[in-house]
Amino acid sequence: MSSTQQGPFVLISGANRGIGLSLVSAFLDRTPSAVIFAGARDPTTAIQLNELVKKHPNHLHVLELIVDDAESNNAAVEEVKKVTDRLDVVIANAGIPSPPEPIHTDDVTLYRTAFEVNTLGPLHLYQATYPLLIASRKSNSTSKDLPAPKFFITSSGLGSMGGYIPFYPATAHGASKAAVNYLAVAIHHQTEDVGAVIIPYHPGNVITYVLGPKEAEAYADIPNVPQGITPEQCAKEYVDLIDRSTRAEHGGKFWAQGFAEPYPW
Repeated sequence: MSSTQQGPFVLISGANRGIGLSLVSAFLDRTPSAVIFAGARDPTTAIQLNELVKKHPNHLHVLELIVDDAESNNAAVEEVKKVTDRLDVVIANAGIPSPPEPIHTDDVTLYRTAFEVNTLGPLHLYQATYPLLIASRKSNSTSKDLPAPKFFITSSGLGSMGGYIPFYPATAHGASKAAVNYLAVAIHHQTEDVGAVIIPYHPGNVITYVLGPKEAEAYADIPNVPQGITPEQCAKEYVDLIDRSTRAEHGGKFWAQGFAEPYPW
């Protein structure tokens, strides 16, 4: 199927709740022509996502997507191919937290799980979507008319070594996010020929099932830590950056909600 004059075509993992669900709504509200592929580990339980499908039946497709499973990522992309022959934006949003514990008592299995989801999950997604996001620009004779491909990763300020946050030592989470930030830099350098925009993004202290209002309030007086925001506010700012981002100005850098300059690696 040709999709040159349509779109943008957007795939979002972890779209059944929190930031991911709000990203779906933000894209649909902002760009009525957008076609969104929303990944969920179990689509049958994604009640709010399926309600959105009823309102946008031709513009929202819910996919089963288990981010830490390579075969699941590939199967999801096969479903995408039934609708379009390209993707314009891919957001590796799915991730898991880890509790703040001293390293000497940390459960090592938390690290394995965090890396499987937070680091290898985006890698699986990038490899699975590469044919539609990157290779389609190389093989398409009209690729100059297509928008620059964009691959965003929902990262975390906890993954910053230059901006290390000692009061919340969630080391398994932070280490997995630092690793995925490196992955983003590597992808950036390997996609120069198609002008891809590759960005790891810290979405801020978003008040969701992970960070409750009390935790967000506790961070309010800590220097250089922006106050808590709602998933809706997060999604608006996230989509704003996606829309205006360019490879020259933003690509290959670590960006964060509440900061006008790149966040320290």
